[in-house]
Amino acid sequence: MKHFSLVMAILSSAVIAGPAFSAPAVKKTNMQYPFINGHYAMTGVMKTNGYRSDAPTVVVVDKGSHSTHIIQLQHLGRRDEIVRIMTVSNAIGTVDKPTPPGRYLVAMKKKYPIWVPTKEIDPKQKPVPPYNETHKNPLGVAAIYLDRDELALHGTNDPKAIRKSASHGCIRHSNADISRIFGMVKRNTPVYIVRQFRGTVLNRKDFIKAAPPENRPVAMKSIQTK
Repeated sequence: MKHFSLVMAILSSAVIAGPAFSAPAVKKTNMQYPFINGHYAMTGVMKTNGYRSDAPTVVVVDKGSHSTHIIQLQHLGRRDEIVRIMTVSNAIGTVDKPTPPGRYLVAMKKKYPIWVPTKEIDPKQKPVPPYNETHKNPLGVAAIYLDRDELALHGTNDPKAIRKSASHGCIRHSNADISRIFGMVKRNTPVYIVRQFRGTVLNRKDFIKAAPPENRPVAMKSIQTK
């Protein structure tokens, strides 16, 4: 009994004193800041930083300034910040074939895509080989296809048209710039096409990695670029 009482006394003191060490605290991300009621309004002044492959990314196509912005939510110091990774020039649709605004998702990416023109451009719809085989391909070195409206962000075989309203709706970039964007986006990356960057409101959900939706076909042959 004496031995039993001694053991119980030792165990009781250990429980009261607690463990001699504790596990390190898990670093938590504050997903409320910098969002207000789940939203973030873009301003003219933003922090800039380098691209992080593990950070959520959003693309904003500003039709008003012919610019495409790469935005990320990054953990800096002790809190999250919306930062601008890169801004490059683009070309958008003409007055007759405007680029429709809205929120889209990246559906598919392809390097050196084959281009199948619409019947409006070529009644026979003869496929044009990839840009690395012929510079007649207006998609350039890469294309990032969106989930609706037959839209894509892609390269070009006519760099002089950048910063103009010259396409049939798609968003053109220099081949160097689309190559950089290509490496920064994934399937389901949100893409906002807006009339003006400043004042655009992003949703907190845009920066939360979600499970990919069911596969949906992308009508690549209808992508209009010329």
